[in-house]
Amino acid sequence: MIKFTNGPDSWKRLDYTIMARGFVKPYNDYQILKNDTDWLISEGYNILNFDCTEWSNKEIMHTSLHSKFDFPVYYGHNWDALDECLNEIEIKENGLVVVFDNLDIMNIKLAHTLIDVFVSSAQRHLIFSERLLILIKVESWNFKLHPYGAFNLYWY
Repeated sequence: MIKFTNGPDSWKRLDYTIMARGFVKPYNDYQILKNDTDWLISEGYNILNFDCTEWSNKEIMHTSLHSKFDFPVYYGHNWDALDECLNEIEIKENGLVVVFDNLDIMNIKLAHTLIDVFVSSAQRHLIFSERLLILIKVESWNFKLHPYGAFNLYWY
């Protein structure tokens, strides 16, 4: 895995930019998304694609995530289980890129929670020098998500 430096060579890298801006990059153009995923593959990232049009409800979404991530059989098909299982995956090579195509067809609260869980996991994986990046394909520049990846205050 390339080590970032605090200089122009790192600042202009796509992976650096995505991580520095919250681990998520939105797209509304398939060609730009393809160009970026091709670059990430060339840099040693693994890509995992999800088509959100196949997710007519939350249960189907969790079943798809369970299958593609090869989560354990005890995966609970809920947000807490997703958070736990994502935090336990081993990210190989230079990193993992998760692409959510057609995210904007989902219920906005569901989409926000999904991205929030993934960003929280990306933050945790970074502690272990593992990179998890999230790319989302939507139709409109007007697509918005509430802030995601926020930390809770813990007394310890």
